[in-house]
Amino acid sequence: MAEIVQELVTAFGNYYIKGQNNMNRLVKKLMQGSETLNLPGIRHINSTETVYQTANVETTEVIQGYQHGFTPKGDTEFHPNTIILRPMKVDKQLKPDVCWDNWLGFLSADNKHPKDWPFVRYVMEELVGAQIENDREMKLAYTGQYQAPTEGTAGDAVNAMDGFKAILTAAAAADHVYPIHKVADIGVLNASDIFDQVEAFEDAIPGFLKKQNMYIFMAPEMATAYFRKLRALGFYDVSSASGLSDYVDKTKHLVQGAPCMTGSTDIWATTPGNILHLTKRSSKNFDMQAFHRDVDVMCDWFEGLGFTDNDLVFASTNTVGWKTDGSAVEE
Repeated sequence: MAEIVQELVTAFGNYYIKGQNNMNRLVKKLMQGSETLNLPGIRHINSTETVYQTANVETTEVIQGYQHGFTPKGDTEFHPNTIILRPMKVDKQLKPDVCWDNWLGFLSADNKHPKDWPFVRYVMEELVGAQIENDREMKLAYTGQYQAPTEGTAGDAVNAMDGFKAILTAAAAADHVYPIHKVADIGVLNASDIFDQVEAFEDAIPGFLKKQNMYIFMAPEMATAYFRKLRALGFYDVSSASGLSDYVDKTKHLVQGAPCMTGSTDIWATTPGNILHLTKRSSKNFDMQAFHRDVDVMCDWFEGLGFTDNDLVFASTNTVGWKTDGSAVEE
């Protein structure tokens, strides 16, 4: 933070200009919000636990032709489903005095402790909160892969918890007691074949789910390529843009470009209500502690992702790295 302020001082001079319009001259970098986890239908649960446990229940067929003797038929199984909420935090040190007697002086305040200066409020309300949402979308939601932190070293955001990629890969493994569905022969998504690939992926989803709301997740650029392919193939016959549909033909399955998947060639799908976003505590409750002229800002919470029912999750074999027979997909 001190280095950034020094750049301003060097550029604008070490002087103080008072005025309300100065705030309007602080132009924030545009950041990606937490878009994917806020899609309609995704279930957000504030948990009191750090391990969220459910069970998937299934039974085999029970109907049989009549005979007088008792011939029991049908098994019932309970599959445990555990979602781990990982602890994560924000530790940030602010040095409010760096804006004293320079162009950023309007963010200071006379006769107040530095922790009460507008500088601190501005950084927390306008910058840190937005960065948390950006990190959650671009580092955690899809590409997150949990790694235990190294003592005394600030870890990377991507290692704070498992995102959907890691969860899908683990749930597709051959030794998983209740695996997700692996869709073979889709190949790596590419703009040239995207239409046929989405159609083939859709064909692997059972008919009874065609009228259920589902998200088919892919990178935003892949979703754009899909709709461009529809246009190129002449599938659009509408009078205006309002007539365009984001759904796969004759289904309620929405092709959803997910910012968290930017740059990937993966494709996976599930019903909205099957996705759980679990939190314990809030990532918006900050504790500020003043030490001399510095202000330490802290926040800690737990967070995790998962599915209620793996039987409602579909992913291409290239996405999860496992073939339908459980062997590894060759790179």
